[in-house]
Amino acid sequence: MMLIDVQALDIIGLLASFTFLGYSSWRDISSREVPDRVWVFSYPIGVLLFAARLIGDANSWTFASLSLLTAISISIALPYLELWGGADGKAFVCLALMNPQTPAFAMNILCVVNPLFPLVVFCNAYVASLTCVLYCAQRNVRARHRIFENLEDESHLHRIAAFLTGYRVRIAELESKSFLFPLESIRSEGSVLRRHFKFEMRIDTDREKELREIKEAFRSELPSATVWVTPGIPFLVFVTVGLALSVLVGDIVWHVVATLLGFVTAL
Repeated sequence: MMLIDVQALDIIGLLASFTFLGYSSWRDISSREVPDRVWVFSYPIGVLLFAARLIGDANSWTFASLSLLTAISISIALPYLELWGGADGKAFVCLALMNPQTPAFAMNILCVVNPLFPLVVFCNAYVASLTCVLYCAQRNVRARHRIFENLEDESHLHRIAAFLTGYRVRIAELESKSFLFPLESIRSEGSVLRRHFKFEMRIDTDREKELREIKEAFRSELPSATVWVTPGIPFLVFVTVGLALSVLVGDIVWHVVATLLGFVTAL
């Protein structure tokens, strides 16, 4: 007989997750820093919810433990590879403590159930991040100037990558918007500027140093000079969206994979 209502834990876990993720996302956007007090409050709640789940449902031990181990592994590997910030990893482990399994009341429109709920959120977060690609592409389509001017020597592959991940702005806009990062390396050789696209997965780039170098290179034409940039949206925003998608829609990535496999086997 269950002494603890697991469905109530699902509700509490989701409410707590959306609360700390929403606040963390806002702080990450506004100041690029998530204060430690977020984790001081969130982790004890997560640990209590996780322990209550194991006590309330003996059958949940296996998948709940696997979910937490998966989240911990991702949260160690990606910061180590400099693909995530420290706050992203802390948030993901906290999310796994609060929601180790798919909530019983999840709508799951796609009818795909993955017992490792944090992994579903992780995959859906990356699906949500593709909206940045759509945003960059539509800006480039609408641009009235020659977007690849002075970059004609770049390969077609580099141009495609830049078209999907960045767009061109005036240097003043790059300077005023902290979420924009240079997508070009610009080097002055006498009176000639050498411009090349640069694509980096790391999140610890020195934006201020790059901005100074760009302004120095364009010092004689700053009011009108433009440079390629890429928007650096905090991944916590996409984790929040990914959590909502996981509850409302289900495992988008696995649904796509299963659909493609079904199509291939039907041939």
